[in-house]
Amino acid sequence: MLIRFATLKDIPAWKALSAEYDPHISEISTDFSKWYQGFDDYMTRKIEQYEAVIAVDRMSENLLGAIAFSRTYNRITFFAVSPNANHKETAERLLTVALRQLNSNENITINLPLGDSEQLILDRNFFSENGFDFVKEINLDGRPMAELLRKADNELRGKSFHYRYPKFIRESEKEFCPCVTEPDSEDTTDDIIKNDLFWVHGEYPGQGRLFGKLCVIPQKHYCHFDDMPEDCAIEFMLEVQRIGKALRKVTGAVKINYEMHANTGNHIHIHLFPRYLDDDFPSAPIDYRISEPAPYESYDEYLWFIEQMKKELRK
Repeated sequence: MLIRFATLKDIPAWKALSAEYDPHISEISTDFSKWYQGFDDYMTRKIEQYEAVIAVDRMSENLLGAIAFSRTYNRITFFAVSPNANHKETAERLLTVALRQLNSNENITINLPLGDSEQLILDRNFFSENGFDFVKEINLDGRPMAELLRKADNELRGKSFHYRYPKFIRESEKEFCPCVTEPDSEDTTDDIIKNDLFWVHGEYPGQGRLFGKLCVIPQKHYCHFDDMPEDCAIEFMLEVQRIGKALRKVTGAVKINYEMHANTGNHIHIHLFPRYLDDDFPSAPIDYRISEPAPYESYDEYLWFIEQMKKELRK
């Protein structure tokens, strides 16, 4: 199963999915003709705003479910799972994505049809089991609906595309990429190399509490590594290799981990994490969220590291 944002090409399948609920809605609606009023415009708007997510079977490409939401009003505005799908798995994966795109530090609401059909009960029970409490019964265009609310929590979030997809996609364009548009900082303390081709900089205190952690960034803008022309990719990776060799020599690291994520800042870059006998992550991934206390004896030792890297790379 693939969970992805819907596109305009998915509108017919989305309509067909909604139609699978027609027998259940018609049983509780006093005026079923209003059910689809404005639905085409609604779907188009949600797709253009990256507020519609679908579940698709990878092999058949059949639509298994869909969820839509409003970031402005912090509410889920559409939910449906095909009777042909595994309801629990499909619903859980759709809801996970929707909740990540909404603000969990504020209340989140949804209106679900009130009816006795197995499908409608299944939907309501699912949301109830996932923290949505019944608030009141309302009437929406002649249909009895249950208003449900999930209370705000104190979840701390990162800045990856999982939580801010529209901004992430916008910054994938060169004209909106902070690496391209933001002026150079006057503080060059962390800069090891900065020229027309590459920017190599250290970090204090440093992700993972790893002495010598640094980052290598190409000056040309690429969102995906496979977008980089072959000659540029070769040049970039040769520079990363050169930096890594110098880093291992300066730090005395047993190993250098090379990680290319670009989930937060989507301008391609590579993190270099030196690994040591006594680091905090034996047989485990590096937790980049940990940075304190700094792995340096003092800030002067960090500045010493920056200077030693400069000297080594000038050889």
